[in-house]
Amino acid sequence: MSSASAAHARVSQLVSHLTASGSSSSGAQSEAVSIVSRAHGVAVILIDNPPVNSLHPKVQEGLKRCYEDAVNDSSIKAVVITGKGASFVAGADIAELHKMQYAKGITPKQVEAFISKGNEIFNRLEQGPKPIVAAINGTALGGGCELALIASHRVATPNAKIGLPELSLGIIPGLGGTQRLPRVIGLKAAVPATLTGKPFNAKQAQALGLLDAVVKPDELLQTAGKLALDIAAGKVPRRITSKLTNKIEPYEFAKAVIEGARAQALTKNRNLPQPFAYLEAAEEGAKNGFDAGLAKEQSLFAGLVLHPVSKSLIHFFFASRATTKNLPSKLPAGAKPIQTVAVLGGGTMGSGIAIAYLLRGYNVILKEINEKLVLAGVERILNDLQRVAKARKMPPEAIVFLMRQLTAQSTYDNFDKVDLVVEAVLENLKLKQDIFAELEKRCPPHAILASNTSTISLADIGRNTKAQDRIIGLHFFSPAHVMPLLEIIRTDKTSEATIALALQMSKKIGKTPVVVGDCVGFTANRAFFPYGQAAGLLVDAGAEPTRIDKALEKFGMPMGVFRMADLSGLDVFKHVSGTINAAYGERCYNSPLGDALFQAKRLGQKTGVGYYKYVKGKPVADPTLQPLLQAARQAATNKAAIDASKLSDEELVEATLFPVVNEALRIRQEGFALSDSDVDVVSVMGYGSPAWRGGVLHWAAEHPKGGYKYVRDRLQQMSQQWSGNGSNKQVAEFFKPCELLNKKAEGRK
Repeated sequence: MSSASAAHARVSQLVSHLTASGSSSSGAQSEAVSIVSRAHGVAVILIDNPPVNSLHPKVQEGLKRCYEDAVNDSSIKAVVITGKGASFVAGADIAELHKMQYAKGITPKQVEAFISKGNEIFNRLEQGPKPIVAAINGTALGGGCELALIASHRVATPNAKIGLPELSLGIIPGLGGTQRLPRVIGLKAAVPATLTGKPFNAKQAQALGLLDAVVKPDELLQTAGKLALDIAAGKVPRRITSKLTNKIEPYEFAKAVIEGARAQALTKNRNLPQPFAYLEAAEEGAKNGFDAGLAKEQSLFAGLVLHPVSKSLIHFFFASRATTKNLPSKLPAGAKPIQTVAVLGGGTMGSGIAIAYLLRGYNVILKEINEKLVLAGVERILNDLQRVAKARKMPPEAIVFLMRQLTAQSTYDNFDKVDLVVEAVLENLKLKQDIFAELEKRCPPHAILASNTSTISLADIGRNTKAQDRIIGLHFFSPAHVMPLLEIIRTDKTSEATIALALQMSKKIGKTPVVVGDCVGFTANRAFFPYGQAAGLLVDAGAEPTRIDKALEKFGMPMGVFRMADLSGLDVFKHVSGTINAAYGERCYNSPLGDALFQAKRLGQKTGVGYYKYVKGKPVADPTLQPLLQAARQAATNKAAIDASKLSDEELVEATLFPVVNEALRIRQEGFALSDSDVDVVSVMGYGSPAWRGGVLHWAAEHPKGGYKYVRDRLQQMSQQWSGNGSNKQVAEFFKPCELLNKKAEGRK
């Protein structure tokens, strides 16, 4: 056998070993980074840091150690770096950054010293005496992309994804990404990619010159090894990325690209520091060269790591991944996985729920009460699927395939074959009880019976059945096939198997599940009922709805509370409010304005007028609201003893959101939410609380004016002063801090 053939055979053996081993540690390698082959002049360095080969400091040190080993080995001519399993390197070790953020007394200078060590290693690898080829075996994000960029050349498999998503964590690339990526693909391509964080697929990356070859998995190491040897032999020119100049645009052009991006960021991300820091680093490199740009990148990175926005985004990153912690994950022996789903109700919610299941390969039965409504539901599903297909660039035949998975009917035929039923009918307890009693008769004994109710107790819904261990709430948020949150409501009698099946299903349909207890409103709607009620109180006391909305949008909410009410429909709000008031009336405030709008048939966007007037679907201030507004203020018998028109934007935000914090902590106090971080996930994914504030409880805990103590003190002031020294008991109770808030304010557990 020739030496070349022997090398190819050895590489093939190695490829088989690596691909078979998967992403978990097999125990064969005790080091996070090691040289696993020295065949025919090529050292193959393998990163093995499960589960995703994150770029922990030990990995960086391991890369340095292995590279120096290869440099000192005279038989080695070149180096290939690859990852074990499905990832090359899927980013930095975020847990290390999180620890750093809360380290006592840490300074930006210390963070900068930390990141500079990584840059020293990367610079050495990039400019050392022996060339490196990156063999990208899957995901190369953040630090993984930056590691790939220090290589002379890059080879990848077709499933590779390469990008810099650091801005989503409130930071910027810190290992040269702001400088090297523009030198490989140009600023015009690098700037939008880094600002959005959207990774390139292999085909896109190759077209841009980010990849030099895309090959089959079993050819990856062979191709990379051959290329590395050709570079070492001078057959292929070696590239030092930091010294490349042919792709980076002249400064005047680069400046125009950056100024355009900066203007766009001012419109979309005014409250966030990281887009502007990234553009500052990119501009510095374009103007004054790589070294100056890298120094700027390190300095800005250090400041951002300790900034509240990054703390909040990293908190939310971990919170959204911890919602299933300590919950049943394994199905019991003999449990039947969910394959066929029935949805009762073909309205907006029901059709959206059906689409969520269809898109993930489930067989779906859609049931309505008559043929007319069945056809309307099918039409709604088809129209929405066409929009999804267009957005995702799906071929026309995909819609045909998806619609074939749908059975639409007005009877309970074939319900004996379903594994899950999701009821999405009107919010009427008696109706739901009757439906569940019928479902118990019609469905097989293993089928999960779920309700999409947003407020009604599941125990009440299932009271007339004997299937209470299989009853669960699956509260989707509208539009159900788009919104990422799925609130899973368990009763005292819901079985662990039912929870495990629901969690498995939720992940399959791409949702973030949060398991909560069975109380009226559950966690999302219960925590946020004071949001709209506080806004109504402020309006009755003299604040304009448009001003309240603008203050909340300035704070970071995607839309103000009155705009949100218009979007949902004031008829829906009235119904939900009735259920909430019946359960929590002693601490509720109800403005007469909502009822006045309902009576005037101003139901929001669906009728073209509500709190706003809608012109071509866009909200504009409506002068005809004023007579209703003035009449409601005169009719309000329990309004606050203040002139809310004189409140600052900050005071308006505190008055609407501090009661949300208070109710969220009451939910925790009563045991209906499993963790503060679960509440944060619900507030961000369900109600649009800005992720860059971490969720409502993280925001309160980290409030710059004193954390929970400040929140508690302000609520006490509002409860006392706005109620006229307690004479208005309704206002006093509305703002009164709960026991858990008092404990947190005082540092008690």
